[in-house]
Amino acid sequence: MIALWTAMFVAGLIVASLASRRAVTHALRAADASQISSGFIGMTVMAIGTDLPEIANSIISAATGHGDLNVGDSAGSAVTQVTLVLGILCFSTRLTADRRSVAILGTLTAVALGAIGLLIRDGSFSRLDGTMLLLAWLVVVIAMKSLSGEESGETVRPRQLSQHVARTGLWLVVVAVAATVVVQSFVAITETLGVPEILAGSIVLALGTSLPELIVDWTAIRRGAAALALGDLFGSSFLDATLAIGIGPTITPTAISAAAAAACLVAAAGMLAATAIATWRSTLGRETAVLLIGVYVAVTIGIVAVAS
Repeated sequence: MIALWTAMFVAGLIVASLASRRAVTHALRAADASQISSGFIGMTVMAIGTDLPEIANSIISAATGHGDLNVGDSAGSAVTQVTLVLGILCFSTRLTADRRSVAILGTLTAVALGAIGLLIRDGSFSRLDGTMLLLAWLVVVIAMKSLSGEESGETVRPRQLSQHVARTGLWLVVVAVAATVVVQSFVAITETLGVPEILAGSIVLALGTSLPELIVDWTAIRRGAAALALGDLFGSSFLDATLAIGIGPTITPTAISAAAAAACLVAAAGMLAATAIATWRSTLGRETAVLLIGVYVAVTIGIVAVAS
């Protein structure tokens, strides 16, 4: 049976890789057509698309009473994307970061994770908690839009813009579906091996649901769109810590373990460290990659410790 899940993992990875190239192409054309910065496109359109697996998992986990899987996946993904995924990307090429946007989104993500850890210490992820997180994401996106400058681009008809946006969304859905297959493969394997739920969510499942970011942003960087990639990474992390983790409990409040609350606090500390590293220099290279991956390892060890 494990062989079957492994085959599904490989197939999902191939499909996600191919679809991501088309998603990046249309996202860049949409950015040019709308004259909105590619960084803002990354933290909104691309972030929502690449976070569809986390959003789906949040809703399903809450509805089925697996609150720890939701918290573990969203909190783990938020950290994984700006440590392990960004570290891997920095090994491939040197990236120029918008230090202001990275600092704002990274710090707000850490604050959100810390707040979640405190809110759910009572063992419940309530509908009110989830609603507040959804509103926090919306408010920050509106604020970031006012901070992002417009980019000059080709003049196109509104119909062409809507077509690029629609096609971006379509290909991101394909990426998300393929990644979901990968995620389910991971889950099946970990259940077979008897891995605890909080560890499966925050480490194994988080790795699987961070796959779209790695694939899409690797493609974006290879296409010369580093701003789009960084916007997606930090935008996805903030979305994980707000909209994705909150949407499930907003629909169906769930019980949460003490280990899940502690894992959020560990993730918040890791997020602060990663943000400091990513804003230390305007250019991110292999030195940055080593430090970020080191933070990922430290956070993983911390989550294992609190879950034991």
